[in-house]
Amino acid sequence: MFEQRYVTEVRSIFQEQKQLAESALNQVSDDDLHRVLAPDTLSLAVIVQHISNNMLSRWTDFLTTDGEKPDRNRDAEFEDQQLSRTELMATWDERWQLLDDVLASLTPEDLGKAVFIRGEEKSVIWAIEKQVSHYSYHVGQIVYLAKVFAGENWNVLTIPLPHQRK
Repeated sequence: MFEQRYVTEVRSIFQEQKQLAESALNQVSDDDLHRVLAPDTLSLAVIVQHISNNMLSRWTDFLTTDGEKPDRNRDAEFEDQQLSRTELMATWDERWQLLDDVLASLTPEDLGKAVFIRGEEKSVIWAIEKQVSHYSYHVGQIVYLAKVFAGENWNVLTIPLPHQRK
């Protein structure tokens, strides 16, 4: 059945993105989590905070309430809360689990429903795909920053470039 396969595949894609981000984050120091490259840029910690809080808002009561919860303080997500790696990653893991639990609970009929995000009606599939895109964008930022901070100690996470192969 297409619907079940879709959910299985999208869960796999989200897990790949989570693992990619974690593999990058594991290559930087705790201090580098809070480092910024320039004014008005995001630190790794802030990106993790933002993704985690976005997940809480979007995936809590996914099918029944607006994905932009009224108690979400989006602006605060972009201020470094100076959380430790342990605190950041505990929230990160909890929110990725929320996402996976919601996806695992979806029925084929649910995929044909509509949800609301910021008061706008969207299809369930649109909402899922929007989050795939959103999280992938931020995972790319995480990988890039981690690579810059790790420097020559960077361990390639995907297929190495030709000059990196040994």
